Amino acid sequence: MICKRCNHINNDGAKFCIKCGAPMDENYSQSQNINYNQPNYNDYRYPNNNQTDWAQIIKIIIGTLVVVAVIVLLGKQFMGNDNSDVATQSEQAASSSNQQSQGSSQSNTDPAYNEYNNYTSKNEYNSYTNNNEYNSYTRNNSSSSNKTGGYIISYSSDVLLTSSDIQGLSKQQLRYARNEIYARHGRKFQSQDLRNYFNSKSWYRGVIEPSNFNDKTMLTNIEIKNIQFLKSVEDSM
Repeated sequence: MICKRCNHINNDGAKFCIKCGAPMDENYSQSQNINYNQPNYNDYRYPNNNQTDWAQIIKIIIGTLVVVAVIVLLGKQFMGNDNSDVATQSEQAASSSNQQSQGSSQSNTDPAYNEYNNYTSKNEYNSYTNNNEYNSYTRNNSSSSNKTGGYIISYSSDVLLTSSDIQGLSKQQLRYARNEIYARHGRKFQSQDLRNYFNSKSWYRGVIEPSNFNDKTMLTNIEIKNIQFLKSVEDSM
């Protein structure tokens, strides 16, 4: 017998449906013509597979769009920071280049700098002017150092010497003045008289052997030219 309430099939003669407990109608039995091939859409055992779950599909689409949007935003933020770092580095490099250019321009416009370059290109000791501001200042402010520091010419590493700078010096003093330039850089000496002379100076520290001293790398152009100048005058006496 089929329950009229839940359509459950019960045994013939059952008074109540064993599924829902509803009273059974004895006149409604299995003998009736029942099409068991026709599914009962009210029974949970026969779901409608053709019905589309649009709510679930919409949820999936929305979730996908949210994920894509998050990825795009993160990508833009990362690229923006990277470009900002590159721009900052470029600005720093440009600023450094500008500062170097400004420093070079200032050096090129300095009268003493230009006058020294002109002197060096001509390579004429006696033609170098004594009216140069820098050289005059150095000479005037170094006169006391010659006495207190035990120097013969305390500025021989700073300015190019002329005949007026060595006026009145003996041949031996010229020799000391010439080697004074080496002594400032800590060069040792093989001659006993030079060792005795410079070891008596408070400012002298001999640390470099003569064989290890390289004039080209350890002396400035001014010092090399002054050594040549002093040696030529010394040899002429």
